[in-house]
Amino acid sequence: MRTINRTVVTLFPKQPYIDWANSFSEDGPIYDSEANHSLAVLVPAEYDEYNYEEFLKKNFSYIFEEELDAWMSDPDVWPGNRTYKKFNEWFRVLVFDAVIDLGTGPVKHELL
Repeated sequence: MRTINRTVVTLFPKQPYIDWANSFSEDGPIYDSEANHSLAVLVPAEYDEYNYEEFLKKNFSYIFEEELDAWMSDPDVWPGNRTYKKFNEWFRVLVFDAVIDLGTGPVKHELL
């Protein structure tokens, strides 16, 4: 068993995101709030479970846009005024202070 020198921040959509996702089309996909969709973000080692919010404040815009793009790739329909306050209204944040890697192969990175 190996640990990874990262803190994990996991985002779970709240009702405003769900309402936005379900607002596009009666015939389109419906966001299933029971599906437990979440996004995990590995936070650099200089942040931890006590100061992760400093990292989030610096990076929330990118993370917010990734979550919006995951549902609707047209930025013209994304909500405006994407502030840190709105980010917290749209996502519940859970923090995990340890990551255990149970994989046997090397970790591969994809460029976004």
